[in-house]
Amino acid sequence: MAEQLESGGGTRWRAILIEADDHYRAVMATCIGLANGRSDQFRNLTTALQALDHQSVDLVLWGVDRSEQSRRTELISEMRLRTEAPLIVVDDGTDSAQLNLEAGADRWLPRPFIPGALVASIRAALRQSASSVMEIASHAEIRGMVLDGRRRTLAFDGSVVTFTRQEWSLLSVLVNHPNRFLSAREIVRLGWTAGEHGQEQLRTYVRRIRVKIAPLNPPCQLLSQHGHGYCLSFV
Repeated sequence: MAEQLESGGGTRWRAILIEADDHYRAVMATCIGLANGRSDQFRNLTTALQALDHQSVDLVLWGVDRSEQSRRTELISEMRLRTEAPLIVVDDGTDSAQLNLEAGADRWLPRPFIPGALVASIRAALRQSASSVMEIASHAEIRGMVLDGRRRTLAFDGSVVTFTRQEWSLLSVLVNHPNRFLSAREIVRLGWTAGEHGQEQLRTYVRRIRVKIAPLNPPCQLLSQHGHGYCLSFV
């Protein structure tokens, strides 16, 4: 098992950096420093995942090794179970962008990358993270849908539906992470409170929300996919 490498300088925000190649890792660490961050650096993804189990970070930067490419989707899912921090993937291959983004990465850069482009991607990912974590506690408008947290209602095209507190809590998690499949474990970690039978309750509440919003014909669908979880997909 690889050991954690020396951390980079800076103190304003913290990243986990995973890259097997020493030269690429040095450049990536420099880019993180230029974006005013510090990095805990790993050659080995397994060790980095263990670190994510025990610490909170602001960003994950992963340089995919050739031996990991066939398991990208699985490995990204593993990271998503451990952190909701923005994930930037640096990868080879012309098909990498779609595969990585669909699996749950926030941004993708080809290898070799331009250092300035990586710095810009890091800054953009951090800005997006700061602005997108919105708890629906008062009022929000998304694609013509009006969500009122005080009344726990969703209005669209002249129709209104009301939710229970548990339904609203689950809907808030899904709205805050659109077009991304979330496992039951992630949904609980992101703020939805499960009871004694969490998995069964989650399926029940997903069905309730789906039944309630269907008559409104909103610009979104609540999807379920075995092995991946649940997703509020905007069409």
